Amino acid sequence: MKLCSDSVLLAAWFFPHFREARRVADIGAGSGILSLLAACIIPHARITAIEIDRKASLACEANFAASPWADRLESVNCDFNGFVAGNPAPFDVVISNPPYFAVGERSADKSRATARHQSSLAYTDILAHSMLSSDGHLGLVSPADIEQEIIYNAELNRLKVRRLCRVRTSPSKSPIRLLWDISPTDGPLSDTTLSLRDSDGSYSGAYRELVEPFYMKL
Repeated sequence: MKLCSDSVLLAAWFFPHFREARRVADIGAGSGILSLLAACIIPHARITAIEIDRKASLACEANFAASPWADRLESVNCDFNGFVAGNPAPFDVVISNPPYFAVGERSADKSRATARHQSSLAYTDILAHSMLSSDGHLGLVSPADIEQEIIYNAELNRLKVRRLCRVRTSPSKSPIRLLWDISPTDGPLSDTTLSLRDSDGSYSGAYRELVEPFYMKL
C-alpha cells in the first residue's frame, strides 16, 4: 500500500491529545502507518492493528518488526467484525482511515479494491462497534460530503463528536476531507478549518507544524 498523506495528517492531528493512552486499535491498518505513528507519539501504548487483507497484514508485520517499537505493536489478520465478535477489552483510542468509496469502479487488484471500497469496512460498522472505553476516543478521516451521515450514525450509537477539522487544499477552496474525534463522553465541540496550502501555493504554516515532524522531506 502507498503511504497515505491522509493517514499522516489524521495521526498528527489526533494522537497528541492522548499521550497517556495504554491501548490503541488501528482498524483497517493496511501496511501499518497509523499504528507506527501511534507508537511514535503515544509512548506507553500497546497497539493492535486489524487488517483483513493477508498481503497487507504481512507488510504490516514486517514494518512493525523493523521499527523501534516492535514490542508494543501487534498485527492481527482478520475481518473487523470478526475481531469485534471476539469481545476484545475496550480500547482507550481507536483510529481508522477506512475505505472511502461506496460505489464506483473497482480496481482489478484485489488488495487495492479492498483498501478503497467500503464493502470491506464501512463507517457504519466502525461507529456501531467502536470498541471504546467509556471515556475513549475514536479518530476518523472521511470525505467532506458525508459529514451529516457520520454525525447521524455517531448519534445513533450514542457517540458524540468532540473535535472536527475541515481540511481544504487552499483558503479559497471548500473542504475536501474531515478529521473526526468522536467519544462516548459528551462535551464541547471544537470545529476548526485547516488549509493545506496558502494562497501562493506553498504549504501553510499550520499544516507544516502538524506533519513536518513525520516526514524526512516535506
